[in-house]
Parts: sequence; C-alpha cells; structure tokens
Amino acid sequence: MNWRNSTERYGSLSIGLHWLMLLLLIAVYACIELRELFPKGSDPREAMKTWHYMLGLSVLVLVALRLIVHMIGPIPRIEPDPPEWQKLSSTLMHWALYVFMIGMPLAGWLILSAEGRGMLISGV
Repeated sequence: MNWRNSTERYGSLSIGLHWLMLLLLIAVYACIELRELFPKGSDPREAMKTWHYMLGLSVLVLVALRLIVHMIGPIPRIEPDPPEWQKLSSTLMHWALYVFMIGMPLAGWLILSAEGRGMLISGV
C-alpha cells in the first residue's frame, strides 16, 4: 500500500491519520466525561483532566499534520461524480470538522490560560 494519496485512493498516511484522529477525539471526550466518576480533588479525577488536556493538544498537533498531508497530495476522485449539492455539503462539513478540531483545543487552552491555570506539558 502506498503511503501517499493518488487520484484513485487515499494513501496509508491519510487513512492512518483519519482513524488516529477519531480515536483521539473519542479519548478526549471520554476522559472529560469519566472524570465525573471520581470525587472532586481526587488524584484520579485530576489525572483524567490532565489526560484530557494532553490528548486535546495532540489533536491540535495532528490536525496540523493532517492539513499539510491534505494540501500536498492529490485528492482521490469520486466515481460517479456526485451532484453539486453533495459536493457543497461535503465541503462545508469538511471545513466545519477542521474548525472544530482546531478551535476546541485552542479554546480549551485559552480558557485555562484565562483562569490562570497553565497546562502541564510534562508527563501525567
């Protein structure tokens, strides 16, 4: 399997990044929801929040990599050619997902900074 995109199919790098992003987004959401299982101020609760922050930063880094990979390679054609309304809706959804994957980690970082709570970049 080729790691680069072609006009016929996505390469293994794009496919791998796609699924890694999905798993990261699930993990980020799970960490912030699972923290509710632990009492406030407890070590496991703080660990879940720290994992949430770190995985969120990973999303931000990997989305930049995804954008680079997307821009430097060709995009496979869809056969048969879809109607214009489907092309438009897929383009809008694609942009919305990228705004979400960039905006949410940045918003979290800004909120923590505004509250005076810096993010620990070191290990958990």
